[in-house]
Amino acid sequence: MKIFRKIKRSLKGLGNGVECTMLALLLLESVLPALAAPAAEQLDIQGRIISGQRAAAGQFPWQVILKRDEWDDLLCGGSIISSNWVLTAGHCAYGRDSLYLVFGTVELNAEQALNMTGTELFVHPNYNDKMNNDVALVQLPQPLIFSSSVQPIQLVSSSQAGNSYVGSQATIAGFGLIDDEYLDYSQQLLYAQVQIIANDKCLTIFGAGVVLDSTICAEGYAGSNMSTCSGDSGGPLIVYNSNLGAWIQIGINSFVAEDQCTAGYPSGYVRITSFLDYIAETTGLTLS
Repeated sequence: MKIFRKIKRSLKGLGNGVECTMLALLLLESVLPALAAPAAEQLDIQGRIISGQRAAAGQFPWQVILKRDEWDDLLCGGSIISSNWVLTAGHCAYGRDSLYLVFGTVELNAEQALNMTGTELFVHPNYNDKMNNDVALVQLPQPLIFSSSVQPIQLVSSSQAGNSYVGSQATIAGFGLIDDEYLDYSQQLLYAQVQIIANDKCLTIFGAGVVLDSTICAEGYAGSNMSTCSGDSGGPLIVYNSNLGAWIQIGINSFVAEDQCTAGYPSGYVRITSFLDYIAETTGLTLS
């Protein structure tokens, strides 16, 4: 089984190498006809948000833009988990010496946004091209100063390791593409709701080599007419904990069916509870 690491259609402004996954959220005007599941080898780290809602300033203060350098359009998403660390997908950092990170903005190319280049990249040692162990951490060269637009996201607790979250509503966000034909990036951060579903549905599409116990599967939120592909690769999958009164990150956007975004196929996310020990050991953070 092969997982493509590059978008077949060239994206404007992107060079060779691992291409970012941008989440596709298509507002369907009619019910799509049933389609055969894509072959397992038709996996790709691509996608886009189409017809997502615009995020307000400070609505997702943990959201990070990852670029190859300051002149790049977009590579991936990420999340602030402390003043010194950003969490993202393994394929976003794999094979790279550095990443250019942008913080605290809902605009893709904000001129005054906080930015820095991270050269300390830690990709999970067991990451592979099937998107297994698709986790990476970026150590920042200097601590972030938190504000209303720059804040860390709380990671899910280890006490929730047995919680599948199936049936739960979750939120995804990213700077997706706004045109399905010409592949133009959204200049604004977009977000949408998805529903966590049983991994069985992803298994039939992606196969057992890709969908593991450490995978979360999600699709367009029940009762809506939206179809989801995935979020920006590396961006957070979050749920709201009413008891804590806080958003909690439970997943990392990882993979989607290649060229099937408008067909409503589910997408895969890294289950963070499976990697809390790795995150704690790498960062030195105390995680509950």
